Amino acid sequence: MFKKVFITLSLVLVMVCVAGCGKTINNYVQENMSEITKDYFFGENDDFYVTLSVGEREEDYLYNGTSTDKVDFALLTLTFKNNINERVIWVQVASGENSVRVEAEYNDMSDTFMVDIIDAIAIGDSVFVNYNGSDVELEKISSNFTIKYDEALNIACENLQTELEALKSYTHFNGECYLRVLNQKENNFDDFYWCFTCLGQDGNNFSIIISTSDGSILAKS
Repeated sequence: MFKKVFITLSLVLVMVCVAGCGKTINNYVQENMSEITKDYFFGENDDFYVTLSVGEREEDYLYNGTSTDKVDFALLTLTFKNNINERVIWVQVASGENSVRVEAEYNDMSDTFMVDIIDAIAIGDSVFVNYNGSDVELEKISSNFTIKYDEALNIACENLQTELEALKSYTHFNGECYLRVLNQKENNFDDFYWCFTCLGQDGNNFSIIISTSDGSILAKS
């Protein structure tokens, strides 16, 4: 009986090893994405500029090196060109024939107002935002990116393979990954860029910034 159990456990172990060995570093990264932006909108007027990042993120959003179950998200951010003395603002968001009023909260770290509108409205190819009578139209600029999000992930994995491989332990990946869009306004860039970041469970992190136009690397750290 013991011999049969031992053989069965051995076979299971071999199957796990084979499954693990068949994974590429890209597979590990894709399975451990704690945030990934797939569509990106941008617009501005004289008073503020607005971004909308649409994709998937972990349900329990913790920056701890471990990726958990995923949910859809649509993060709307408003950045004012002049300070306003508010902690919460109400904005009207419209897309297609749908319109909704949502509450955005001030984020001290980013100096922006944020709200996740994923459950509030169906998002089309264009989005309109109104605050206090001031309108802005958001364009889905990710449609014009030569390098899409999946290609950006491949480029990141190729250029960070040594660092990413170091986080593998047997069939486990000891880290979580993020793919976001860096906009021109926040970073004083001449273009929009992908930013891939990986945080290990040991607290160390590394990043790479990739051009959305040609896939070239702006920075790696």
